Amino acid sequence: MKRTDVTYGQLDKVLCSLGFSRQVVKGDPPARRYEHKQTGAFISIPPFPETDLVLDYHLVGARTTLDLFGIADPMSFDAKLRKAG
Repeated sequence: MKRTDVTYGQLDKVLCSLGFSRQVVKGDPPARRYEHKQTGAFISIPPFPETDLVLDYHLVGARTTLDLFGIADPMSFDAKLRKAG
């Protein structure tokens, strides 16, 4: 599995700044669930430590969801991630 140069903490910060609320779901498997109430978009990510580098497919999933729901285009999302770093 390939890691990116973005941490889960940075991703969390950017998603929250874009209007997502975060909820930790305990269960099997546990997850962090991000919900964008205005659009109905949601993103589910395993609860990795905030300092861990994001797995590439988690970042692609978040980027794709933001684009599909019209929340942020991929270029502005990437710029926000760089700024959060």
